[in-house]
Amino acid sequence: RPTTLFETMGKADIWLMRNSWNFQFPHPFLPNVDFVGGFHCKPAKPLPKEMEEFVQSSGENGVVVFSLGSMVSNMTAERANVIATALAKIPQK
Repeated sequence: RPTTLFETMGKADIWLMRNSWNFQFPHPFLPNVDFVGGFHCKPAKPLPKEMEEFVQSSGENGVVVFSLGSMVSNMTAERANVIATALAKIPQK
């Protein structure tokens, strides 16, 4: 008879989890679970010159990176102003 998915999963010697344990809700893991988060990531590239200068000029407080991704096209001008006003109040660039 064919093996079911649950039978196959139950017979696994090791589970490779493609995420990081520190992003998981705290709970115990079996000894055969190994976290391999980040193995698919590429090495970081240097920042463009203008951005590197901006980051380096930020001083002790650093910078805040705020991204809306593809949602930015759905944002109203009013909401954008609220976010800009809030970000202007913090000491970071």
